[in-house]
Amino acid sequence: MDRLSVSTSATIVFLSLIGVLFGQRTCTTTQVSYQTTSSVGYYSEPYSQNYGCGFWDWSRCSRTRYRSRTRAVYRQTAVYRTVCCSGYTGSRCEAVCSPSCRNGGTCSSPNSCSCQSGWTGSICTLPVCPSGCANGGTCTRPRVCSCQSGWTGATCSQHINECAVDNGGCHHTCHNTAGSFECRCNSGYSLASDGRTCNEPPAVPRNIVVSNVGKRTATVSWVPPPNTFPNQLTAVSAYRICASQNQFQEGNRVVTAGQQSRMYEFTNLEEYTAYFFHVAAFNSFGEGASNDPIEATTLEAAPSAAPLAVQAFPNSSYNITILWSPPPEIDRNGVIIYYEIQLTETENGTEFQWTSPELTTTRGSLHPHFHYEFRVAAHTSIGTGPFSAVETVQTLPAAPTAAPTQLRVSNFDSSTIALVWEPPPFTDRNGDIVRYHIRVTEQETQTIFEYSSTSQHYTLTSLHPYYNYVISIAAETVGVGPFTTGLLQPTMESVPSSAPGNFSMAVVNSTSILLSWSELPLPERNGVVQGYTICLTNVRNGRDTDYSAVSGPYSIVNLHPDFTYRAEVAAVTVVGAGPFSSQIEVRLPEAAPSGPPTHFSVDELSPRSITLKWGYPLEEDRNGVISGFRVRFISNNFTDLEVENATITIEEVKPFTLYYAEVAAFTMVGIGPYTVRIRVLTPEDVPSPVSTTMLEAIQGSPTQLTVQWRPPEEPNGELLAYSVCCRESTQQPLCDCDSAISVSSTSCPCGDLEQDTSYHLQAMFPVGLPHVKVIGGFSPYTNYTCFMTANTSAGESSPGIPHSSTTDESTPADEPQDIMVNSLNSTAILIQWSPPHIPNGIILFYTIYINDSITFNIIAAYQNSFMFGWLSPYQLLNVRLSASTKVGEGPLTESQSVTTDESVPGAVDNLEVLVLNDRPSTSLGPPLSPMEY
Repeated sequence: MDRLSVSTSATIVFLSLIGVLFGQRTCTTTQVSYQTTSSVGYYSEPYSQNYGCGFWDWSRCSRTRYRSRTRAVYRQTAVYRTVCCSGYTGSRCEAVCSPSCRNGGTCSSPNSCSCQSGWTGSICTLPVCPSGCANGGTCTRPRVCSCQSGWTGATCSQHINECAVDNGGCHHTCHNTAGSFECRCNSGYSLASDGRTCNEPPAVPRNIVVSNVGKRTATVSWVPPPNTFPNQLTAVSAYRICASQNQFQEGNRVVTAGQQSRMYEFTNLEEYTAYFFHVAAFNSFGEGASNDPIEATTLEAAPSAAPLAVQAFPNSSYNITILWSPPPEIDRNGVIIYYEIQLTETENGTEFQWTSPELTTTRGSLHPHFHYEFRVAAHTSIGTGPFSAVETVQTLPAAPTAAPTQLRVSNFDSSTIALVWEPPPFTDRNGDIVRYHIRVTEQETQTIFEYSSTSQHYTLTSLHPYYNYVISIAAETVGVGPFTTGLLQPTMESVPSSAPGNFSMAVVNSTSILLSWSELPLPERNGVVQGYTICLTNVRNGRDTDYSAVSGPYSIVNLHPDFTYRAEVAAVTVVGAGPFSSQIEVRLPEAAPSGPPTHFSVDELSPRSITLKWGYPLEEDRNGVISGFRVRFISNNFTDLEVENATITIEEVKPFTLYYAEVAAFTMVGIGPYTVRIRVLTPEDVPSPVSTTMLEAIQGSPTQLTVQWRPPEEPNGELLAYSVCCRESTQQPLCDCDSAISVSSTSCPCGDLEQDTSYHLQAMFPVGLPHVKVIGGFSPYTNYTCFMTANTSAGESSPGIPHSSTTDESTPADEPQDIMVNSLNSTAILIQWSPPHIPNGIILFYTIYINDSITFNIIAAYQNSFMFGWLSPYQLLNVRLSASTKVGEGPLTESQSVTTDESVPGAVDNLEVLVLNDRPSTSLGPPLSPMEY
């Protein structure tokens, strides 16, 4: 372990001990960095020192010495960051109290204070009194009580005698009680609301006089009451003066006067009314008794209120009656002499005023159906009182005396006139207008029409277009007033109400017609006829065409032959066209078609035939019944073909040949235009057979043949390749493909060849020139029959005339077969075989190779067997064979071994007799030869 790790561990242990000693204040200690310091260190370094030793220091010795050295010493000290637990803060993780501790208390743990002696509570704000505070006292400081009134002492347990000082503040007698006291009054007195004073109210004021009585005023004067026990409490502090309309002080008019007051003037009293006046005095103990009432009556005045129940009703359109009742008795303020009436005409502000001693009055010469405002006031000898509230009455209505005003007319359309007007002048209406009467006179026919309207506008409808009308209006209330002066107003023009008569249509030629008609009667024109509109309908396609004419007759040209047309005509004013006449229908004569057949195209196409199809000309271009079609077929010359149907098949066309075609339709009248000429290229077909001109062997090349041919007379397309197909007389056909355009080998359609039997021309030969190709992959000395074919994209041609040829000879391709080598006796063997499978020519002879360990023999044989003699008995021989044609020798067979039969041995050679160890011993050699006998 290094010094840094030891230092870190020691620091963590130290912080942990602090946590144990001071509680769990530190939650985590995290190493955040290292602090590196350096110093100079000293160490001893050994070194070797040589010195002289021995006799006269002739020798040299070595010893180890030490010397002091310095070096830099680096130390790393870990720096830690301490995270305090919740409720602690600061570098030492001290506890936090919020709010802070008071009165010298200290924060011992989060939000927990340790208080000084004499204090308690969560933040040390509650003082402590050890003995407590009695009788409602409270502890305000440590060991100090604040006592309730009447108590004292350290714990508020000592009673105070309040009566001992100034009689406790009592007016009469002070009585001490536990913790308090109470004041008591002498007999005949009562305790005041302050709990100390005894009541002693004042006596009745003296010499009360009422004087200076007017319409609404009176003055009251008095002398203060006597005071038996004068002091500050019994002195008069104020007076109460009352004026009432009865003796029992009901409905009082009460006022208060000051201590020094000796009189008071009442105002705003009611006129001509009896009052009773009272005066009483006040002191500190309350109100004293009042005097006996003194009566006085106020003087007469003008009424203070208006008459009651004022109303009116109309008697006719020109007069009204007004009724009322007197003012309330209390408000009359005297004797009513008469009443004053005021009447105002609301509509024009005219005022009328008169008097009446009665409670009713009638007024005439008024305006019918006018509103009138009226009011009434009472009058005494002193003056006139207030008028009553304004009331309204309306006279009865009458018939208007004037006609409506500002009549205005406007045309909406040819049969409608809008009317707008204002009522008669207001003063001439004489009532509410319930309706208006409208009188209309049609001048052309002198017909009068009557209408009515409840509003100030009206729309006249169903009028005759382009007629003159005289219009006047009258208003009606309870009767009809006078009409306005007649106003002339013509209606607007409209479309004619009928069609022109005698309408006819005549055919001019196959493309034009002539229309004629007669003019409209004057009442049906509904305006000035500006011209005529003609609607011509193409019955076949339903298409409408409009023409405008000033008058008839009218000619229409450029129509379509053989089409049926339907025509109608209508008259036109500035507003528009009227109704159309009955339709007339006519069919124009036929003509030659004006348009070509449609959708001309090739339907089916083969190398030998072309099928064309088309549609009929557009209906508007046929100009009659299509009788047939003329097809023009173009190659080196023109060929015209006529057909009834919209299709034709043309046979005996040439493959891969360009043709042009066009078609036209015809009717009984003539032929129409041809279609746009289309271009038709017939598809390719298989070529005609290829003519082979030569097939021969190549001397010295037994696997190749030379073929020569001519291209097909009818290629029928673009030639893609030639194929040479050959076969043996006893085998399936073989094939060699010659492609004139391909650059890679392909398989022939007529069979499979050996590898590398596909050959490719290096260039395309022009059509018609001889073509020659050397083809290989054949077997030597084999007769082949070959033919040529040509290929287009349509396929391969039929074979041409075949040619035969035999390939040149070659050496045999394999060895003789079925070899059998047998020993006939001890001196001869018999060799038999079959020819090679592939001789590649005529086998001229066979070569036999015979050898033993000493001799080697080569023998020619012309048959399929050979006997070889003059051999030794029991002789081992090896035999091999080969076949040869005129070209050369073929491959050898595998070596075959054979041994001749055994025979009796020959005489023993080198016989010797020896004596060994006194015993005879015989020695002899082998026979000289097995054949020596």
